[in-house]
Amino acid sequence: MKKIIFITNLLIILALSLNSFAQENLIISKETRNAINKKTRQKNGEPGKKYWQNTSDYFIKASVDAKKGILTGEEKIVYHNNSPDSLKTIVIRLYQDIFKKGANRLAISKVDPRDINNGVNISRVAVNKTEFNLSDKKSQIKRRGTLMLIRLNEKLAPKKNIELEIKWDFNIPKYTLLRMGTFDSTSFFLGQWYPQIAVYDDIRGWDTRSYNGMAEFYNDFANFDVEITVPDNFMVWATGTPQNLEEVLQPEFYNKYKKASASDDIINVITEKDLDKSNIRTTNNVWKYKASKVTDFAFSLSNHYVWDVTSVIVDKKTNRRTIVGVAYKNDSENFDKVAYISKETIKSLSENMPGIPYPFPYLTVFNGDFGMEYPMMTNVGTYPDYNTTVYANSHEITHGYFPFYVATNETRHGWLDEGLVVFMPEKIQKKLEPTLDIAKSYTKSFSDYSGTENEPAVITPTYYLDGKIYFYLNYCKTEEALRMLEMHLGEELFKNCLQEFINRWKYKHPSPFDFFFTFNDVSKQNLNWFWEKWYFQHGGYPDLAITYVRKNNNILDITISNKGNIPIPVEISLFNNDKLIKTISKPASVWKNNKKEINVSFKTTEKITNIKLGNEIIPDSNSKDNNKYIIN
Repeated sequence: MKKIIFITNLLIILALSLNSFAQENLIISKETRNAINKKTRQKNGEPGKKYWQNTSDYFIKASVDAKKGILTGEEKIVYHNNSPDSLKTIVIRLYQDIFKKGANRLAISKVDPRDINNGVNISRVAVNKTEFNLSDKKSQIKRRGTLMLIRLNEKLAPKKNIELEIKWDFNIPKYTLLRMGTFDSTSFFLGQWYPQIAVYDDIRGWDTRSYNGMAEFYNDFANFDVEITVPDNFMVWATGTPQNLEEVLQPEFYNKYKKASASDDIINVITEKDLDKSNIRTTNNVWKYKASKVTDFAFSLSNHYVWDVTSVIVDKKTNRRTIVGVAYKNDSENFDKVAYISKETIKSLSENMPGIPYPFPYLTVFNGDFGMEYPMMTNVGTYPDYNTTVYANSHEITHGYFPFYVATNETRHGWLDEGLVVFMPEKIQKKLEPTLDIAKSYTKSFSDYSGTENEPAVITPTYYLDGKIYFYLNYCKTEEALRMLEMHLGEELFKNCLQEFINRWKYKHPSPFDFFFTFNDVSKQNLNWFWEKWYFQHGGYPDLAITYVRKNNNILDITISNKGNIPIPVEISLFNNDKLIKTISKPASVWKNNKKEINVSFKTTEKITNIKLGNEIIPDSNSKDNNKYIIN
């Protein structure tokens, strides 16, 4: 009998141990385990000793026919294979093939039928000076979705380079604004416009996921040398450092630009009056830009946009400045305030959260439509209300850190960059516009929506999501998770963890596990209980309740139950009628290991008439059981 009891107790202990172990260890993906075994990544979240990534050098000449709405280009790409693998195929992205008839589209906005065409017209492809016969049905070049696959005659060996030459043209979308396109007859924003080599990384090899219009991008770091030819009297704004502004701008405007680029003042470099003069620049129509270690290149053009320029010190140790320009229609509501919004956002990001100097020397905000980010460029629409203007611009500017400084995979893990980029500028947003409270707004949205049947786990690959879930998971739920994590760790420790993640992975490709492991490592805490519930759990909802209150003399006993299955902090506010007497806070970790109930006892000589659980930035799907009244 004793033996049976002993075995039974042993099994119970073992079961409890396994349950505890399950809560403290994440299920690491097979790809990540392989990367750790190959020493390209580490279990503490740092890049491994054998970490590598491939790079490219782009030399591009492009021209825009504004009347016909056609972009024509030719490029030379020098691709550096820094991997340990021999590559038989090179994968090229042709994003504008999303406008081909029959393309697989899961777009944020529907594609207007008038923009459906034959996609990107490729007129020449050469590898190491050897041209391919594009008309040969047995060609080594295959098109699939928005990809072009080039099968090489000889494998590209490790640590070797290959040179590709491509000529192409496509119709710039006129009626569909899918992150880029035509805003009026002479204003364009060009993103996803050049044949681009896809990422080949240490986790999955070639990224062959076709662009569906919803999930965003995953790009290698590259160097760009770009020449853009435009019609007379057009201005061009682009990624990178301008190489010939003094040639293309008339002295009057160039001198104002130079003054603004070294000043804290906002200077109207080109005004409505200047536009009335018609000739705002010389007849040299070739604009030259260079950019190094960036993940993409975008540009915009117009012949009737005004241009505000200022600059801001982003690194007080070196006095390094970021030059900020805003190009917009003069009658666009609130856009005359965007230079100030941009400047203050960059300053706050550099000094406060994340507290790392803004990584790029230039930023241009182009008045287009919707909101989309590119290295040193944003495309932002006009909003009649000031708080949306503040939110949209500060959000897109913050993307300078993620995914352009730390190159996360937006296609697969859109929540990683979007969640951080929603969270990081919240304080400066509220400072710029006190009525703008994203934390409060998203708390309500998450409380209302969480736990529904069609809510997948945050870790679900982004390209599987539809529009509604895409925005909810990537923006709303992830913002909530980060704020709950900050409340658990405290602002200083959270910031230290985030800064270390940025410093470890700047100019590299981190995975979600590198993010999780880094926070575990820097905080010296096993946060897997948090990651598992917030990021890996399907659905889930927050729901705390006051289930028991008893006052015995001066001792007040309160029982808080977790009716939900997501760990959130506990905040108990004690009132004497409308007067706040005391607030008691407990971290979200009190719910580790699926604990469902905690007791809070304390001594008080004050009269307590009512107790309130939670606040407006702690989510709770059912607040009806968050108040108790005490009859003394």
